[in-house]
Amino acid sequence: MSYLEVCLIQAKGLQPQGAETKNEKDRSVDPYALIFYGNASENSKIIYDTNNPVWRESFYFECKNPKETKIEVVIHDKEICATDLPIGHAEFKFENVKLNEYSKQWTSLKDGEGEIEVAVTLRSYDYPGVAKSKVGKKDKHFQENDDQVNRAWAGAIVKPDNAPSATNKLPLQTLVLDHVYGYRTRDTRDNLFAINSDTIVYHAAAVGIVHNIKTGKQRFFNGSHVDDILCLTCHPNKKYIATGDIVSLNGEGPNVAIWDSTSPESAPLVTFKIGEGKLMRNVSTMGFSCDGKYLIIVTGDNYHSVRIYDWKAKTLLCTEKGHSDKILDIDNHPKDPNSFVTVGVKHIKFWKFDSTSKRFTTKKGLFGKAKIQTILCPLYIGNGDILLTGTYSGEIYIWNTNTGEVVGTLNTGHASIYGVTYEPEFGLACGHRDGYITLFDVNESNGKMKKITEVNVNLSVKSLDYSPEGNLIVGTSESVIFMVKSFKKNDPKTNIELLYENHSSAKMEELWGIDGNPTNENEFVSCSDDGALIIWDTENYKQKKRINIQNEKLRAVSYSADGNKLFVGCVSGNIIILNTKDLSIIKTIPYEKRSFIKSNEHGITVIKCSPDGTKFAAGSRDCVINIYGTNNYNRIGTMTGHSSTIVHMDWSNDSKYIQSDSADCEILYWNINDMTQVTKLDELKSVCWYTWSLILGWPVQSIWENGWSNSTINAVARDKRNKLLATADDNSQVRLFSYPVVLDKQPCRRYTGHSSHVTNVIFLGNKYVISTGGMDGSIFQWKIKE
Repeated sequence: MSYLEVCLIQAKGLQPQGAETKNEKDRSVDPYALIFYGNASENSKIIYDTNNPVWRESFYFECKNPKETKIEVVIHDKEICATDLPIGHAEFKFENVKLNEYSKQWTSLKDGEGEIEVAVTLRSYDYPGVAKSKVGKKDKHFQENDDQVNRAWAGAIVKPDNAPSATNKLPLQTLVLDHVYGYRTRDTRDNLFAINSDTIVYHAAAVGIVHNIKTGKQRFFNGSHVDDILCLTCHPNKKYIATGDIVSLNGEGPNVAIWDSTSPESAPLVTFKIGEGKLMRNVSTMGFSCDGKYLIIVTGDNYHSVRIYDWKAKTLLCTEKGHSDKILDIDNHPKDPNSFVTVGVKHIKFWKFDSTSKRFTTKKGLFGKAKIQTILCPLYIGNGDILLTGTYSGEIYIWNTNTGEVVGTLNTGHASIYGVTYEPEFGLACGHRDGYITLFDVNESNGKMKKITEVNVNLSVKSLDYSPEGNLIVGTSESVIFMVKSFKKNDPKTNIELLYENHSSAKMEELWGIDGNPTNENEFVSCSDDGALIIWDTENYKQKKRINIQNEKLRAVSYSADGNKLFVGCVSGNIIILNTKDLSIIKTIPYEKRSFIKSNEHGITVIKCSPDGTKFAAGSRDCVINIYGTNNYNRIGTMTGHSSTIVHMDWSNDSKYIQSDSADCEILYWNINDMTQVTKLDELKSVCWYTWSLILGWPVQSIWENGWSNSTINAVARDKRNKLLATADDNSQVRLFSYPVVLDKQPCRRYTGHSSHVTNVIFLGNKYVISTGGMDGSIFQWKIKE
């Protein structure tokens, strides 16, 4: 049986609906694609804030007729607080599709502006991409023989003199998750809670995080979710936490877990699967009843179904279609455990559960003279007779819950209200899209409000919660967490304290670049497509320095040998040199187009400084390696020979050699003295490599598992003692081996928590392993336990 591989490559010139009426700032889109072949369909990842997305994703369908292949691609603009908007669609027709040979087409959109590039080929049943068709959700170099399983590189293996002996035993060392630098906000809200004066709870990747804001230390709920946690809610007892995820790549889930925040490492109190995974898609929002007995869950299926569970019994009591439009949030009645409200795109609905008949009764909210618009967040006050809702326009609607009617409105003077929280002694706090937080005193009997003050955190507010003392904990779209101290109606203060800052998860595409400071094993640097470069302090769990480089996506970074400089590679092909002390820019080396370069993509994919500190090497999508001096930053030479993207590089201890591998599974060796390729492999037997990051070669030849392709593993790292090897893969795992890994089925230790392909991994001395999640936007810090 043959399978059709459809590769969605890129699109150009996409425009949102009504683009002619929008200013330049609002014309960018968050595009994703639906790919249709026959009766089957697949959906792509979302590329944020661009009119020219690059996907490079492959999808596999059972082939019906290779002589005439019709593909339809529909592009949508992702909307967080509204129904996703169509951008346009394109139809492709391919004739006589061949086995393992790509055919490409550009086609203009119908019913919209822009054009799309797609390629197709046939694959045999045993082609690994077919079995792992959902795994390749990563930014990879599009090439003619991408992802084919082969060991052609085995002929370039050089077994070193005095090679270390292998062991068929697990490594003596283990990894313990020590810290997660991340907070998911790009497609979720109301997911940050103050458990007590010192502790907040939130989530990143597939991990629930209990964070002490005084010490910076974290504890983790990890292992029950295998894919992204999309929502989190808190039990009325401020102790139990419920987390819900999305359907995993292998079809598992969506799942809900209820766990104890005072002992998150313990087994969850309850876990259960929500319906048929592929139909339900995800758990989009949920909430506990006021008595804590019920858990109400809204799923991401076509009907946005509403379910009520007796969660301790893991019993589904009732389910019903929620609304044809997206449901965005839920709130439970403060006195009646059987009543709750859901809100969403241009609707609001009041629900009542009859515990005898096990049925719902519902009542649609009546907007009356108020503008019908998207309702983003609801909040009951008092005894539940009054409901306040935040709207897309920034108004607060006041509802009589007995009649279901709007009885009043209040214009806050700011943009959309993404989150609200209320405590009678502190007041009502509203978080706005424009970064403002407004504070109101509320009359609980009629909902009338008086504005007290406002404060601006300059980032879109996604979540709010009060601590017992009246400090307001604020989660923002850029994955930054603030605390506004004593933000309460009586004698309010507006002092903003930055609690936690990460790489942005709002619009970022990939997180790849990390490196450890060679002079300080408690420091590492990371860089990302969000344009941020951050130096981290592993002992104090915080940022030491940060710079946001405008109009650049950062993919690779390396410390100089003395730790005083940073060399940063950009997707544009530019190289930026920074002073580590203050992150000032020393020099920018612009991309230089040269006559022999045929590639249209020039991004720097790997950058490494030589151990002697005199040079640094940069590998790129141009398939070349450029060598630069570290004093004047002039290019010393260029090494050509690879036919695909350079992926990894290592210097020899004496800085005389470089080894490199590429996306088409080729290993090449280079003599740096004369900038030539080494073809006599015996010359390399005595060479000692300063690092080992190549996924190909003698000491890593057995790191693949059955069914994996060469591209399943994204990165490896060897520790300085030559005892351990860590790998990062597309299955969201970090694995730990005894070094070298040359025995068939050599055992390893596996570690989970990432919810995306793990893009990179490094050792920091003998203390830590650091890993990055490509699309989960998180950095995991693992402590090495001897």
